[in-house]
Amino acid sequence: MDMGLFFDNVEAHEDLTGLGIDRPDDKTPCVLIKHNPSNMVTRLPVAALKEAGWDMIEEVLTCKREPQALQHMTRVVGYYSRVENWNKSKIGELKDRHKGNYSVASEVAVAV
Repeated sequence: MDMGLFFDNVEAHEDLTGLGIDRPDDKTPCVLIKHNPSNMVTRLPVAALKEAGWDMIEEVLTCKREPQALQHMTRVVGYYSRVENWNKSKIGELKDRHKGNYSVASEVAVAV
């Protein structure tokens, strides 16, 4: 998809706002798009725009579809590895993990 067409579609969409272009590592330019109802900001690599059509991108940006990681690195297995090289059960384990506010209880209950 052409960048101009992409930004035209974002501007015409009532739930999306284009925030600009971000270059986190000076190698991978990304567009920043905000989904107004959820306040979620998505960083979308410019290269991904060329590979996907507007319909799929809109579904991801409006939270109607889970994004597919184009290149996702994680440390779940004890070292950094690319997720796209994993089998189905390891990917399932990654999806089952939860981010949360975990803490250790200050008092320990003792059974008597």
